[in-house]
Amino acid sequence: MMKTRRILFGALPLLAVGQSAFAQFGGMLGGGKSSGGGGNIEADIAAFLDKSFKIEMTASKAYLAIVAAFSSEEKRAELQSLFNDVGKQTNPQEAGAKFQQVRETTEAEIKRLSEEKDLGERTKSLSAEKQQNVARGVGNLILAGLQGADLVPTGKNIVSGVGANPMAVTKLSPLKDAMTRLQSAISLSTSAMPKLVDALRGANVSVVSVKASSTEEKIEKI
Repeated sequence: MMKTRRILFGALPLLAVGQSAFAQFGGMLGGGKSSGGGGNIEADIAAFLDKSFKIEMTASKAYLAIVAAFSSEEKRAELQSLFNDVGKQTNPQEAGAKFQQVRETTEAEIKRLSEEKDLGERTKSLSAEKQQNVARGVGNLILAGLQGADLVPTGKNIVSGVGANPMAVTKLSPLKDAMTRLQSAISLSTSAMPKLVDALRGANVSVVSVKASSTEEKIEKI
């Protein structure tokens, strides 16, 4: 009888719900309110990007881990290089371009993988190390989705607070870009991840729940 490998990830009760249902988790990260137009807009944006940076770092590494596990060795080496570059990012104000590169490199591939008819068999054929990376990537992307869903309303409040002030509108671009990437992570966590969870289960990799306050599973190498 095949031994089941137990990997810490997942938010299975949440996977069946739509993106809008994430609203019920608002406030878990303490990011639900913003001073909007009533405070220092630069400080508001900086605070948002600080929180977004941590979530996007988690999501970016998750994207790369999932795609790399199903890629050729040559492609995997390219993704490892990008993974290393992402890990070197320390400035929330400057990391957006690298996070966007990751999204453009991996998002479509994750969607394609989730639609593959033979995803289950491909997952079974992966080495134990690669299965663990997929599992951690899936769990971390679900985590990023939960945390992103909590943070996005803060960004919307900031944008709304700015209104049509031309002096402030020009400062919103990094925030809006980050919100777009967060919304992408939210969407993937509810659309593509359930199918990957099923594939992992078929490979006898068990799952446990995560919540917005959980700690990400470390991925050192893909």
